[in-house]
Amino acid sequence: MIKKIQNFIEKMFSEKLTFHERMNHMVLLLVFAASVIGTGRVFLGADSRVLYALLAMCAVSGLAIWIAVTRRNMKLASWLLIIGTNMILFPIVFILSGGTQSGTPVWFVLGLVYIFLLFEGKSFLLAFILSALSFLLTYLVSYYKPMILPPSTRFYGFTDSFVTLLCVSCFIGILLKSQAKTYERERQIAEQQKREVEQMARSKDTFFANMSHEIRTPINTIIGLNEMILRDDISDEIAENAINIQNASKMLLTTINDILDLSKLESGKMDIVPTQYEISSMFSDLVNLVWIRAHQKDLEFKVDIDPEIPSMLYGDEVRIKQVVTNLLTNAVKYTDTGSVTLTAKCERIAADQILLRISVQDTGMGIRKESLDDLFNSFKRVDESDNRNIEGTGLGLSISKQLMEMMGGKITVDSVYHQGSTFTIELKQRIVNVRPIGAINFAAQKQLNQRARYRQTFIAPDARILVVDDNAMNLMVAVKLLRDTKVQVDTAESGKEALKKTAESAYHLILMDHMMPEMDGATTLRALRSQSKGFCQKTPVIALTANVMSDAEQVYRNMGFDGYLAKPISTSLLEAGLLQYLPHELIEFLAKEEEEEEAAYEGPNQVSSARKRKIAITADCICDLPKDLLERFHIRLMYCYVHTKEGRFCDLFEISSDSLLAYLETEGNEAHSSTAAPSEYEYFFAEALAEAEHVLHITATADLSGAYPNASQAAGSFDNVTILDSGHISSGHGLVVLYAAMLAEEGKTVPEICMALEAYRERVFSNFLVPGTATLHRCGKVSGAVHRLCTVLNLHPVLAMSKNKLGLWRIETGNMHQATMQYVKKLFRHSAQIDSRLLFVTYAGCSVSQIDEILAVVERYIKFDKIVLQKASATVSSNCGIGTFGLMFVKKEKQES
Repeated sequence: MIKKIQNFIEKMFSEKLTFHERMNHMVLLLVFAASVIGTGRVFLGADSRVLYALLAMCAVSGLAIWIAVTRRNMKLASWLLIIGTNMILFPIVFILSGGTQSGTPVWFVLGLVYIFLLFEGKSFLLAFILSALSFLLTYLVSYYKPMILPPSTRFYGFTDSFVTLLCVSCFIGILLKSQAKTYERERQIAEQQKREVEQMARSKDTFFANMSHEIRTPINTIIGLNEMILRDDISDEIAENAINIQNASKMLLTTINDILDLSKLESGKMDIVPTQYEISSMFSDLVNLVWIRAHQKDLEFKVDIDPEIPSMLYGDEVRIKQVVTNLLTNAVKYTDTGSVTLTAKCERIAADQILLRISVQDTGMGIRKESLDDLFNSFKRVDESDNRNIEGTGLGLSISKQLMEMMGGKITVDSVYHQGSTFTIELKQRIVNVRPIGAINFAAQKQLNQRARYRQTFIAPDARILVVDDNAMNLMVAVKLLRDTKVQVDTAESGKEALKKTAESAYHLILMDHMMPEMDGATTLRALRSQSKGFCQKTPVIALTANVMSDAEQVYRNMGFDGYLAKPISTSLLEAGLLQYLPHELIEFLAKEEEEEEAAYEGPNQVSSARKRKIAITADCICDLPKDLLERFHIRLMYCYVHTKEGRFCDLFEISSDSLLAYLETEGNEAHSSTAAPSEYEYFFAEALAEAEHVLHITATADLSGAYPNASQAAGSFDNVTILDSGHISSGHGLVVLYAAMLAEEGKTVPEICMALEAYRERVFSNFLVPGTATLHRCGKVSGAVHRLCTVLNLHPVLAMSKNKLGLWRIETGNMHQATMQYVKKLFRHSAQIDSRLLFVTYAGCSVSQIDEILAVVERYIKFDKIVLQKASATVSSNCGIGTFGLMFVKKEKQES
C-alpha cells in the first residue's frame, strides 16, 4: 500500500509533466490537505454535520487528484473540484458553521484563488462567474434567512476564524513558494538550453567556416590546374572535358556559398552593406553571366531595361545581384524552350528615392498551385518528380526571400503550370545620381563554340613576389597561374618560413594565406611589419582566403592587409592585383592581337517594350460595357460559355446576343450559361500580367455566378492578382468595373481601389424588368407554381440586387407598356438621391420602339447627362429572356443627397 502511494506521488510530480501540470497537481493536493485539516473544526465545537461536509470535500478533492493523475484529464478534475467545493460544499459548510461568524469566508478566498491557477481563457471566466454567484447567493441566503444559521459561541467564532486564516494563508503561501521554485527551476533549464543552443550555433558556424575553407582549398587546385590545361594546345575532346570540370567546380562553389549564406541568415550574422553603385554596370554583369547559358540551351534571352532608371543608386549591390542572378539561373535551368526575359523598371516615390522593380519571366514548366507555399522553404524543391534531373539544393529562393526582407523589399511570383513563371523583386533605393542610364548596349562578341583563348595582359620578368600558403598544391597553382607573366615567384609553406625569406630577400608583393597553423596570416603580417632586419616592412601584402564574407575587403584592411583575393583564385583578379601593387616600371603591357573573324553571338535580344501599367482592371464578359469604354480604359474581359442544343459557345468570340435571341425565338430552343474553369482564368491572368504589374479582376456577384470562386482559385497561382466581388451583374457590374478603372488611371493602389469599391458598390443600383418568368423558371430562379401564377395574372417581376443577392423588388401588372410606365415611375420617384451623370439602359431583344418608349418615360422623371444603350451579353440574355431590360445607375453619397 505504501509502495502504491509512493508511486502515485511520484507520478503526480513526475519530471515528464509540464510546469503547468505539476502546479495543477499541487493545487489539488493542497485542497485535499485543507479539507483534511478542516475536519479538525469539529473539535472546536462545530456542528457534526460540518464534519460530514468536510469529509465529502476530502472525497471530492481526492477523486479529482485521482482523475488528474491516472486519467490525465485535468479539465474534468478541475471542474469536479469547482462544482463540488465552490458551488456545493463551501456554501453548506458556511451555513452549518454559522455564516460570517465563522472562518468559512476565508475558505471562499481559497476557492477563488485556485480558479486562477486551474483555468485559462473562457473556462476561467465561466468558473469564476459561477463560483462568485454561488458565494453571493450563500451570503444573500444567510442575510435574509438568519434563522437557518445554527447558534455559535463567541469562542468558536474567534478560534475558527483564526485557525482558518492561518491554514489558508499557509496553503496560499505554499502554492506561491512552489510556483516560484518551479519557475526558477524551469528558468534555469531554459537558460541551460539557451546556452546549449548558442554553443551548437557557434559549433555550426565553426563547422561551416572550416568546411568552406577545406572544400575551397582543393577546388582552388582543381580549377587552377584545369585552367592550365585549357591554356595548352589540346584536342577538342580534352577541352570539352576540361570545360565540364570547370562548370562542375563552379556549381559546387555555388552550393557551398548557398549553405554558408543560409547559415549566416539563420544565425543573424548576415549583414546588408549598402554602397553607391552604377546600375548599368550591375545589369551588364547580370546579362553577361546569363546570356551564354541561355544561348547554350537555345533559349532567347530578352532584356528590357527602363532607360529612365537613375544611373547611380545607393544599396547593397552584391545582395541585389545575388538575388537576381539566382532568379535568372533558375529561369534558364527550368526552361527547355522559349525565352527568358529580364525586365527592370523604376518608380519615383520621393525626391531622392525610387522603387526599383526587377522581374524575370520564363516560358518554362511553371509551378503547380499547390507547390507555391513550399517555394521559398529551405531545402525544399517543388515538383521533385519533374525536376529530378535539374541540379540544385533548393536553397536559392529561400535565401533570396530572406535577403529581400533584410533589404526592406519583397519577392513575388506569378506562375501558370506548363506556361511559365514570373518572379518580381521590389525594393527602395536611394538616388545618388539622378542622370538616367539611357540605353545600355549589351551586344558582346563572344565565341560560344570554342573555348576562350587565354593570353596574359602583361609580363614583369624583373618583378619578384612571395606566395605564402601551408598547402603545397595551392602554392603550385599560384606558380603555374603566374607562369606566363614571367614574374619571379618564391614560395613559403608557413609564416616562419615567410619571415625567414623576407629577412633574406626583398619582394615587390606578398600573397599570404590567412588560415595557417602556428602563425596565421594576420600574426605573420604583424611580425613582418615589425621585422627590424627584414626587407619587406612596407611591401604590399594581399590576403589569400577561402573564407567568404560580405565585408571581407574591410575586414582584411582592418587587419593591415592591402587587399584580398578569394579562393579559388581567378586568373584575371590575380593579374589585376599584381598590376595594382607591382611597381609600374617593372610592368610591360602587351598589345592586343588581332583575332580571327569567327561566327559570334551578338548578345541578348534587347527589347524596348511599352511601360507596363501599374494596375490592369479585368472583368467577366457579363459586365455589359460598350466597346469604346473597354478600349478607353484598357479593360480586358474574361469569357463565359453559353450552352444550347447545338453545343457550347464562347461568349465574346463564338456567339452574340442577337444570334442567341434569334435562336431562342424558335419554340423548344433553350440555353443556359456557365463560367470558365480555374485553369482558363490562370491563362487569362498570365496574359494580363504581361501588360501590367498587378491585376485587379472584378467578378459578377458570387450569388449568381461561379466566376468568383473560379477566379479566386486561379488567383492562388499569382502574387499579383486580386479578386473582388462586384456584388452586381450586367451593367451594374460594369459600373463598378468602370469606377475601378478610373481610380487606377488616377494612380490609386490596389488596396485603395478595393476600399473605395466597397463603398461604391453599395451605391450602385442594378434592376431588371422581366416580361415573363419562362426563362427564369427554366434556369431554376422561380418555381413552377410562381411561373404559372405570373403567366395567368400577367405579372411582370422586377428583380434588383441587394446585399450581393438578386431578389424580387416589385411586381408590375398589365401589359409591358403599362409595366414599363409603373416601373420607371417608382424607380425615379426620389430622383434627388440619384447621381444623374450616367444611366445604363441594358436590354435583351428589345425593339427600337421599345427603347424609345423607355427613354421617353425616363426623361419625364429625371434628366441624365449621358445615357448608354447597351445590348446585354449572350450570357445575360440566356438567363433573362427576350424583352428584358434594366436601368442601372449610381445613387449619390449621403452628404450629396
